[in-house]
Amino acid sequence: MKIKFLTLYLFIFSIISYSQGLTSIYSFKIDNQSDIPTIVKAMTEHFETDFAKAGSASVEVVEEHFNGTESSNISFVYNFKDVEEMQNEYARVNGSEEINKVHEIVMPLVSEDSQMLLKNIVGGKGSGETGVSMVFVMNVNNPSLYLDEYTKLITTMEENGKSKLFTEYGLSEIFAGGQQDPKASHHAVIGAVDMVSLVNGLDELFASSEFAEFASNVNNSRSISSRKIVFTLATFNK
Repeated sequence: MKIKFLTLYLFIFSIISYSQGLTSIYSFKIDNQSDIPTIVKAMTEHFETDFAKAGSASVEVVEEHFNGTESSNISFVYNFKDVEEMQNEYARVNGSEEINKVHEIVMPLVSEDSQMLLKNIVGGKGSGETGVSMVFVMNVNNPSLYLDEYTKLITTMEENGKSKLFTEYGLSEIFAGGQQDPKASHHAVIGAVDMVSLVNGLDELFASSEFAEFASNVNNSRSISSRKIVFTLATFNK
């Protein structure tokens, strides 16, 4: 499997567009943690060029922790507002000299692991900029029910001021690809400014009556296969 991870603009777990948005995620294993600054530097220099700034997608480089059996520990996530934008960006960057320059630096430092395309279904914005996210990987056997209940939950959170606990939150469907669990069908993401805010916000959310009702209503329609923590290393074209 040969992944040209800069051909699609990456992020593991930032939700920018919630209607017809698409998120492409390329996940890699990096053995030497000291190589991470080299990767971030190469990406930063690339996105300082006029060619990269002309791109239509937002991009994030993220580091994964506490991700269970998954071997990847760094991911690149590209967010597009729709499939047409993604297709046009493919055509613009494919085989370009600028992209090849970054590949020459980054690809020798990583081992290719997996790729995934997510269709963003619903979400919202809270307060602040995302520095860390909790990603819930799920198998949803009743998608329409789960979407109704999830939408009701975030609407109630917003009405009761609990959306301010987080920077962003959303639900996405796995359209193609995936990681370790072949049965996984959806991702739910909750972002926060930092780890303290994430833990405190989740504690308050999980203890709330709104979440208790949601969990009861979806108990038989989904199972959570894994949770992972994702730290934002760099953000471009946002």
